[in-house]
Amino acid sequence: MPIRGGLPPRNPRFVGREGLLTRVRGMLGNGPVVLLPSPDHQLGGTGRTQLAVEYAYRHADGYELVWWIPAEQNAGMRAALAGLAQKLGVPESRDLNRTLGAVRDALSRGEPYRDWLVVFENANRPEDIMPYLPSGAGHVLVTSRNPRWTAEVAQALPVPVFDRADSVDLLRVRSTDLAAADADRLAARLGDVPMALDLAAAVREAVGWPVAEYLERYERRAVELAFPTPIRVAWGLAAEALGAAAPADRILLELCTFLASAPISWRLLWAARTLPLDTELARTVRVERRLRTAMRRISRYGLADLDPAGEHLTVHPLIRGMFGQELSSERHAELLRTVRGMLAAADPGDPDNPAGWYRYAELAPHLIHSDLLGGDAEEIRQLVINCVRYHYARGDYDSSRDLAASAVARWRDALGETAEQTLLAAFHLANALRAVGRTADARNLNLQTLRTQREVFGGDDEATLATANSVGGDLRIQGHFGQARQLDADNLVRYRRLFGESFPTALRCANNLAADLRLLGDFRGARALDDQVLRHRQAIFVPGHPETLSSRTGLAYDLFGLGDYAGAAALLADSHLENVPADHPFALWAGRFAAMAARRRGDPEARPLAEANFAACRQKFGDLSVDTLASAVSLANCARAEGALDDAHELLERAVIRYHAVLGDEHPFTLAASAALAGVVRAAGRYADARTIDEEVLSGLRRSVGADHPFALSCATGLAADLAAAGEAQRGRELAADTLRRSRVVRGVDHPDTVACAWNLALTDGDEAARQQALTGLAKAYGDGHPVFRTTAAGQRLETDIDLPPL
Repeated sequence: MPIRGGLPPRNPRFVGREGLLTRVRGMLGNGPVVLLPSPDHQLGGTGRTQLAVEYAYRHADGYELVWWIPAEQNAGMRAALAGLAQKLGVPESRDLNRTLGAVRDALSRGEPYRDWLVVFENANRPEDIMPYLPSGAGHVLVTSRNPRWTAEVAQALPVPVFDRADSVDLLRVRSTDLAAADADRLAARLGDVPMALDLAAAVREAVGWPVAEYLERYERRAVELAFPTPIRVAWGLAAEALGAAAPADRILLELCTFLASAPISWRLLWAARTLPLDTELARTVRVERRLRTAMRRISRYGLADLDPAGEHLTVHPLIRGMFGQELSSERHAELLRTVRGMLAAADPGDPDNPAGWYRYAELAPHLIHSDLLGGDAEEIRQLVINCVRYHYARGDYDSSRDLAASAVARWRDALGETAEQTLLAAFHLANALRAVGRTADARNLNLQTLRTQREVFGGDDEATLATANSVGGDLRIQGHFGQARQLDADNLVRYRRLFGESFPTALRCANNLAADLRLLGDFRGARALDDQVLRHRQAIFVPGHPETLSSRTGLAYDLFGLGDYAGAAALLADSHLENVPADHPFALWAGRFAAMAARRRGDPEARPLAEANFAACRQKFGDLSVDTLASAVSLANCARAEGALDDAHELLERAVIRYHAVLGDEHPFTLAASAALAGVVRAAGRYADARTIDEEVLSGLRRSVGADHPFALSCATGLAADLAAAGEAQRGRELAADTLRRSRVVRGVDHPDTVACAWNLALTDGDEAARQQALTGLAKAYGDGHPVFRTTAAGQRLETDIDLPPL
């Protein structure tokens, strides 16, 4: 049996289409095929979806995998492709775009399945699915109403109405006692249009109308219409019959007019029970049993499809459209208010919690069709914001950005720029913009939002504080670590005053302040704060909570920065990662820090650990992520420590170029990576080239983070070696002595890098006593047998590596 995903139930009454099915099979061998309405029925109703479903079931045994993708909206299509990623064994990236690209590439390569069928249903914008179209030995089938498909994208196959024989078969399958002549007469009047035939068969079966009575009713209704197409007339008869038999059911179906073609969960319709409704409708939706009965009845009349479990109704776009055209403006407004209230009532809340994501997956497709952005109630707009956040939490940053941008634009016009929910939507839009790499746009929007929130709501408002935290993140990305610290310190005072120091958002703010301190090289201050936050999080969260892991990894980096490599390694033991996915960002940080600690301890496993972490970061974040680039620097340090200078040079050269592109020329991380590159160049004996790099980098670091920052101290250590090699002994000695003095103050006398500075100066001065004192300090820092002593035994200078903390 093939693996199947999302495939609708097979139609047990499917008839005919043998020639079309054969053509589809033949054409798929030459590339993607798109099923379109025939030119004389461009609105549809000719059975494209049913044809695609039948093809999938009929040929399923010839495929290893069959996957059905609803493509009417981007968010739903991307969610279905994300589900396919799991079946293909594609690791999930933090950015859903990377995951979906990996899905396309895996299918194209035929890994792990060579023979597959992927169906894109209702793909009405070719440009939306083109980025996800795989090639290879598998097959792609598309259904669409849009004729704008070029031959370069897919082969078009129009789906016409039935042949008369197929029409007769369909009608007689539904009514076994129907005479062939009567079926022929009915098919002729309905123009052999599949949807019209299905509606006619369903309503006749539901109410027992003989053919003659049905045709009589058909003629009367056709006369009443300006454009009496078979589908419109047949729909009208079915809707009228349903309304006569169960008025509440028709109203329920009218509500579905404002929802998407995606399956409509009974839970969504059940949410209407809390709203003021028509008496009969209220009675229907109030009790689950009655609601499910109504859904079955709607399906019996052919006006919607019901899945076998009775969980979801799916209403064809043509049916929705015809109901909508029948409504008066007053009735339209009334039903729209009900639908919006129903959607809001179904909001599970807490969009960051994966446990509720399936509920948001059911709600999100309906936001556009119900024009939820135009809702005038606060809870309706809150659902929009929660859906923005849901997309973001899942890693679908594009969908989050698009929905947030639409909300900001609509609400600025409708509510004003200073309205609370306009500003909240802007805050989430900035998050999404940052996530897709538009950091400058995110920064500008956040600053504008924060300024307005402070003016309107004050600095202590919770939403204002959340935006201020986001601005702090922008400042860190810009490299303005001192400004971020000032802002986050002010935020923390406000959070603690308002909520107490153990409140989760206050702890997040404290976590951010610790990150600022770490970036500024204040590892003692960061350690004190991280240790405090970790204790609070352990007390309020379950074991293995990601936020606890965040504190643990931050504290581990603090210990690393303080020179306690064994303590950092112990804090990152695997037992603390057992409840967190291996590719979670915090787990990847822990992996990198563990490799860093192993390298400093002289563990030969350091480089394999760093290589695995670099590969995982590339998969999760992509090549241009600051996390991936920091992992590349740490791996290069391992390679240089082993003497693999070519590998280290290649890694660092590529990282420096990308840091320039991502963060800019003057960012401390760009400069720090350049200093690491200078160290590899120096190790290769190219002292003049290393000096050129170091002089420029040290000047930049002193401007951006100051002469006492660990980055600047490490670079100065390298430049002192460059100067000594160039014969500028006095200048090199002065720089080495100044660096040692600063390191003692900043890092401490016993810090391994301070002791390394002391060793280097002792070599320069030829001071044997100072050398012995430095060796004693190195033994205390590293223990006996550490690889550092091979360097000292050779009478060579020591490097002080730069590793980059998370931004």
